[in-house]
Amino acid sequence: MGNACKAGKEGKEMSKSVIRIMTTQDYEDIHALNTELGYAYDKDKVYKKIIAILEAGNDILLVAEMEGHVVGYAHGAPYETLYADNLLNTVCFCVKENLKDGEAIGNELYEAFEARAKKFGYKGIRLSLDLEREKAHELFIKHGFETKRSMNHYIKYFQ
Repeated sequence: MGNACKAGKEGKEMSKSVIRIMTTQDYEDIHALNTELGYAYDKDKVYKKIIAILEAGNDILLVAEMEGHVVGYAHGAPYETLYADNLLNTVCFCVKENLKDGEAIGNELYEAFEARAKKFGYKGIRLSLDLEREKAHELFIKHGFETKRSMNHYIKYFQ
């Protein structure tokens, strides 16, 4: 996927893949994955966002890397409410479309994501999914997720 990104960092070995913490060097591949998801966000802004999120130290940012390229990523952020224990909100979870072994990579990425959430004391994982992302629905149901309610997604951007 996308442009070259440097390999490295300790990670969980998979068949030809590694799950590791995201670095700023991954920004071009992350931008390409975001574009594949339909998010046309400036590449330089993606780079700056990765820096800011990593420096804040509150979020979980993992990537799945194959042959020097990021082919998937998971981004989780704290979700604190007055009606539930602390949860990790899944901001984004994606694996490159039409990737050979994409399902296996998605499972490995999810398992590492959940393990990290547990390590940091979260009591569960929350997520919202586009109805059209059928493979993602299958993956999360396979990992024990349940649909709790039907909701609309609203965003208001400030000028």
